[in-house]
Amino acid sequence: MSTNHEAQRRLIHGHFAGGLDPDDEARLRSHLPICAECRREYERHQMAERLDPGAPAPYERLAAALGLSVGQRHPRRKRLAWALASFAVAGAVASFVMVRAHGEDGISSRGAGIETAAALDLAVFRVDRQGESTRVKDVVAPDDELAFAYRNEVGKSFLMIFAVDSQNRVMWYHPAWTNSADNPQAVAITKQVGFKELPEAVRHPVQGSLLTLYALFLDSPLDVRAVESRMGDGAFAARSESGEVLRSFDLKVRP
Repeated sequence: MSTNHEAQRRLIHGHFAGGLDPDDEARLRSHLPICAECRREYERHQMAERLDPGAPAPYERLAAALGLSVGQRHPRRKRLAWALASFAVAGAVASFVMVRAHGEDGISSRGAGIETAAALDLAVFRVDRQGESTRVKDVVAPDDELAFAYRNEVGKSFLMIFAVDSQNRVMWYHPAWTNSADNPQAVAITKQVGFKELPEAVRHPVQGSLLTLYALFLDSPLDVRAVESRMGDGAFAARSESGEVLRSFDLKVRP
């Protein structure tokens, strides 16, 4: 076994013992998606943990990795980070694909597809009025804040996240567009392995019963006006010849 594998195994052992610091936890999560051998080792620990009543609970391991105490009541920002960290660990081990084909869990993937879909994804989290964050499957409330984490293992450089509600109103999440005189551009994103959190949760007053969410991955930045000029009847299509990759899906809006 290589020295790197030996080091990663020590991180795996430390993770399940509940003793990793946040930097080591991040290194482990970055390594797992690209190493089948270490994923198998991680999964063996998971199975052993289920059989050991004295093993630390998964939320305790995550709390230690985030520098939080178990049972502590966290402000909204830390609760959001907890949810995203939990998702990142699950995604690293299981190669979870957030945007699924139509008919599975009610999520509709309507955008242009790519062969490496598992390596280019968007995770959506809803933050309710109490500040609790949960991963979105197919339902949001009109007054939810939405937060996002992306996975960019095909090396795109920029990302735009926007939505269209039942009234064909366009709402921008990233980049934020709060002044009509401005024309913000796509946000720069990292090419590191694993899910990465975008820093802010955003609330828009959604109208109607359906919200179509778009995540546009780009090699070079577009501005918000250029995107809106290409929308027809509330729909948007990516230009694959320009390296654009679109992930889009429908969310039901319920009070």
